[in-house]
Amino acid sequence: MKLLLSGDSIIVRKEGLTEPHINYNLKKLLSNLQVINTAVAGINSVKFYDMISELVLKREHCDKVAILLGTNDLAANKQVPIDQFKQKMASIASSLIQVYSPKDIIFISPPAIDELKQKYRTNYLVALYTAAIEEVTKDYHLQFINLYQAMISSKEIKILCRGLLDDGLHFGNAGYTLLANLLFEQLTK
Repeated sequence: MKLLLSGDSIIVRKEGLTEPHINYNLKKLLSNLQVINTAVAGINSVKFYDMISELVLKREHCDKVAILLGTNDLAANKQVPIDQFKQKMASIASSLIQVYSPKDIIFISPPAIDELKQKYRTNYLVALYTAAIEEVTKDYHLQFINLYQAMISSKEIKILCRGLLDDGLHFGNAGYTLLANLLFEQLTK
């Protein structure tokens, strides 16, 4: 199986490994998985839409596409208004279904954050932007992973959000294990 992963720093961070941590964790769960990771640290939905051809559409066709966006859109220091964010996510979905079947496209919500360490994001905003993504996935019949809710439900935010940066947002192995398990469930349905 080939998976194209894209999005922001959550998808591209290596956390001390030689490849993106999410790639590493996924390949442990699915030994026959080939991952193409085109994520860009700091990207938001506006910039992603501008770059969608080079990040996804002109890439080798894969069995599934998974995209995590919203983390930078909701940051108070560079916020994309939620209505504009939802419209961009709809434009991204519309572009993707020109190349991929909706059942092969997975949108992933931004992660929950440790509010004691993260000064530009709140879980309230993460929940609002997550709801906007979920609406788009329903409108376009895409797959959806609510990473935010899975992290909140775990009641281990402090552990999940502890990575090398220890900034309450970028996580280490515990967070990547959770995300990989959620993706694994979606990929093997």
